[in-house]
Amino acid sequence: MTQDFLPQLKDYILDCLELLEKSACVTNERDSILFKHNRIYHHNIVRFNYTTYDVRRDQDVINLKTPHCNIMLLKHHDDDHDGKFRYAKVLGIHHVNVVCAGNVYESRQLEFLYVWWYEPSASSADLLYPQCTLCRVHFVPLANQNAFDFIDPGVVLWSCHIIPAFS
Repeated sequence: MTQDFLPQLKDYILDCLELLEKSACVTNERDSILFKHNRIYHHNIVRFNYTTYDVRRDQDVINLKTPHCNIMLLKHHDDDHDGKFRYAKVLGIHHVNVVCAGNVYESRQLEFLYVWWYEPSASSADLLYPQCTLCRVHFVPLANQNAFDFIDPGVVLWSCHIIPAFS
């Protein structure tokens, strides 16, 4: 988990810069990504604005110091998980000022969430009651390479409450 944090973060930043700028990093390598003042800024709270069913504006708050730190996203088209949504637990709320070596050396602020993914779990209750609409999820195992990831806060739909089911 922690040994792959920085290389995985630099890969995520390279992908973001390629989407944001047509002339992203010239070398397209991790070493071309520099953090201004060698700092990654940590935050405890992130707010998500959304529109309610009656077309009003509302806001969800994720606070890392409380149990209310789960989020819901739309499933990506090439994702092989069941259902329309993905769920994740937010482990970190960060922003970094990125400088790409070889360019103009102007910094760009990138915000990101460090998450631990949930995956759908098949249980005997799902087989007995297939009409139930609540999705049963569990954490992706720590040994899985894709258990942790970085995501853009802009793709989060809203926060969600995951109710633990103890056996």
